[in-house]
Amino acid sequence: MKFPLENNWLLNGSICIKDEFWNPKLKTFFEVTLNDTFNKLERDGVLENYQNLIEGKLDTHKGCPWHDGLLYEAIRGAADYLRRGEQSDRLIARIDDYADIIERAQQAAGGGYLHTFVQLNRPEQRYGDHGGSILLQHDLYNQGGLFEAGVHYYLATGHVKLLECALRAANDLCDVIGEPPKKWVVPGHSLPEYALLELYELCVDQPDLAEKVSVPVRSDDYRALAHFWIHGRGHHEYRTNHPQYMGEYAQDHAPIERQVQAVGHAVRATLYYTGVTRLAMLENDQELLESSRRLWNNVEFRKMHINGGVGATHFEEKFGEDYDLVNSAYLETCASVGLIFWAEALSRATGEARYFNVIERALYNLMLSSVTLQGDHYFYRNPLVSDGSDHHWAWHGCPCCPPMIHKTFGMMDKLICAQDEDGLFVNLFVGGEIRAELADGEAYLTASTKLPWEGVYAIRIEKSASPFRLRLRVPFWAKDIRYTVNGKHVIPEMEKGYAVFEVAQEDEIAFVDSLAPTRIEAHPYVRCDRGMVAIMRGPLVYCLEGVDNHGVTDVTLAQEPEFEMEHRGDLLGGVTIIRGKTDQGIEFTAVPLNVWDNRLAGEMRVWVRQEGKSDGWNAAEWKDCLYRPYVPTGRQYKQIPVGK
Repeated sequence: MKFPLENNWLLNGSICIKDEFWNPKLKTFFEVTLNDTFNKLERDGVLENYQNLIEGKLDTHKGCPWHDGLLYEAIRGAADYLRRGEQSDRLIARIDDYADIIERAQQAAGGGYLHTFVQLNRPEQRYGDHGGSILLQHDLYNQGGLFEAGVHYYLATGHVKLLECALRAANDLCDVIGEPPKKWVVPGHSLPEYALLELYELCVDQPDLAEKVSVPVRSDDYRALAHFWIHGRGHHEYRTNHPQYMGEYAQDHAPIERQVQAVGHAVRATLYYTGVTRLAMLENDQELLESSRRLWNNVEFRKMHINGGVGATHFEEKFGEDYDLVNSAYLETCASVGLIFWAEALSRATGEARYFNVIERALYNLMLSSVTLQGDHYFYRNPLVSDGSDHHWAWHGCPCCPPMIHKTFGMMDKLICAQDEDGLFVNLFVGGEIRAELADGEAYLTASTKLPWEGVYAIRIEKSASPFRLRLRVPFWAKDIRYTVNGKHVIPEMEKGYAVFEVAQEDEIAFVDSLAPTRIEAHPYVRCDRGMVAIMRGPLVYCLEGVDNHGVTDVTLAQEPEFEMEHRGDLLGGVTIIRGKTDQGIEFTAVPLNVWDNRLAGEMRVWVRQEGKSDGWNAAEWKDCLYRPYVPTGRQYKQIPVGK
């Protein structure tokens, strides 16, 4: 489906990931992490809740009010693994069993509304009525998760039971919520906005869907309700949900067109902004898109941590003030998932590569660090400094992060490549096979890379009916990138952050970058990082762990740290470590942030003091920039222009 605003949309084809770095991790997520997530959700009582609803056993709910939604989100992630090509009859049978009990619970309750917490414990408080709270209850969040699960599982397997449950729920919502005399209710926790648009898109893309399901398909109503939810923020006169005014916490302080910065609960915010962007594409609403871009700029240039984390404040799990980027920040895993969803939508709406710079930063750093290498322990918060008391947990009282992790890595293949009328966009440098249906027929490409350990990437057009445009994102970390076409050096045209090539069958486009370690400095208004630097190499943020540094991570780098690299296949699943010198001439060792807390407990630190670095406030050269390579006073990096 192509919408009016889209310049860069989802690939019409398939991608098979064959990558030395990513395949082992994705295998662990599918074989270990997914089973661990389902097993622990069941242990929490998520299936008992549905069974108790079937049997009419009131006051028996177990887990959080949003546990229904967590199961649905895990199903969505599992479905995307299956769609991507993972094979598991046992997993399909398991999800079919889930669908059976979900359907029976919905039918036992009558109608389409399904929310076990409310129906078991607070039957009179739907949507926060009669003394309830829509902020706590998550009525619409849970049903939004059901929309996702139904759509994605249907696309992966063709099985319709969950989709029928989703359609019943959506139809009920369309009957109950909207302009008066309907209930004026907006979500207390965003997700249903973009999820309902996914249901709408499925119905439009597959006009014969109505013949496959036993539930009426009301696609126009789904889009209208999503529009109502997105534009209903900040309008309180007719509001029927309690609380009527949810404030900045739920992005309800002003209509979206008058929201000037990202505020409130970071997960709610990023998921809401995702819905805003997707609706802007559907309705060709330039003003709405500009609202999303305005808020994005506030996040990218003032509120995002170097690891792709957002939501600095523990209180209300919210965005902090501009440049309030403390290293002990909260940085909930789910907030980075929302950031990735939002960035992907903005990339499609604008055709700009910059959003995938953020996606890459979040994937390689925060998202990978949120799961242990073994795949069964997790981070909820992701600080950039630790005294040794921060550890991955086996499970959590609010286990929202594991399902969101599956939603992210389940759609990994969808993030790699996109297309438009002219050809293909390569957004992530991941090895594999790409099959795309272009305007003149199928194209088949193969990609290979040694990233993130070596700065080499190549993509070959094995088959193409005619020439087309191939655009490679210029990575934000490139220091001395050199492009070649069929082995010959070229200086490509640049467009919206992409290097552009006209290619035909048997052409090979490649690039090489030295991937030298780089010291990064933060905007001088970030008070906690003045006089300090972080170390990056390619897309990876590095950290010092106490286990490598005699228990000490609070060091000062020498003016010339004399970085040396060594790839250690025997360490942490295989990583490249960086050694350097402190101002006292003592050697230190840094490892990728994405593998920290996988060994002995101890200190960890990303930002360290830098000898000779000013801690001044001069921000004259920092327009639209939050992080940049550190240049010692009186010296300039010899940066080779792109293509030379």
